[in-house]
Amino acid sequence: MQVIIYKIKKMSLPVTKVITKTPQMRKFDLKAFSKHKKKNNYCRYIKTDDNGVTIETYLIENKDSYQETITYLNTPIKKRYMYNKNTLNTTKEIVSFYDCIIGFRREYNEDGVLIAEIDCDAPYKLSWQKLIKKMKTEYDIDLMDKLDQIKNNNSVSSVSRNPQRMQYVIRIPCEFIPHGISEERFEIDATTGEIISHIKNKEKIYPNANCDQ
Repeated sequence: MQVIIYKIKKMSLPVTKVITKTPQMRKFDLKAFSKHKKKNNYCRYIKTDDNGVTIETYLIENKDSYQETITYLNTPIKKRYMYNKNTLNTTKEIVSFYDCIIGFRREYNEDGVLIAEIDCDAPYKLSWQKLIKKMKTEYDIDLMDKLDQIKNNNSVSSVSRNPQRMQYVIRIPCEFIPHGISEERFEIDATTGEIISHIKNKEKIYPNANCDQ
């Protein structure tokens, strides 16, 4: 059993993560890369995964590594992997939700052995899943569905969070309105879920927004 100790900034005590089982090793798909590779040592292709979900895979060759980005189409979820160029073993992996790194960030040595694992969601009492539910229920903004956002003029440009300020910030660009605002902006407390501030698009009405300011 391997014990990893790491510190989250501004917390008084270190958080200890006990690793009892190494996740199944993921290796770079050199065969797929060779099949789809372009002249500039990259490729991009779309396929359906084992769960029937359509994903876009982007592969690129660096000087001493390979990189893979998997995008779940019409969603803000991406998975990113770095691979050792010699062994094809994973060296790093992260999952992102817009600009937020979510879930576990993992690092491996060149042999593919897990050496560090950080729970990026640990500081936030209001999880990103709860944020999705809140925005859908109170504002009818579906953070997970890009097509729905376009349909309802709610195309979200970014969602970010900061462990120092403990806030989520959501930005939605507005269509040009003379003397209007350039973007709709939400600041949400990442502990309580309360709306700290909301710069509104005046053309929108949110009848279910019981926390709006």
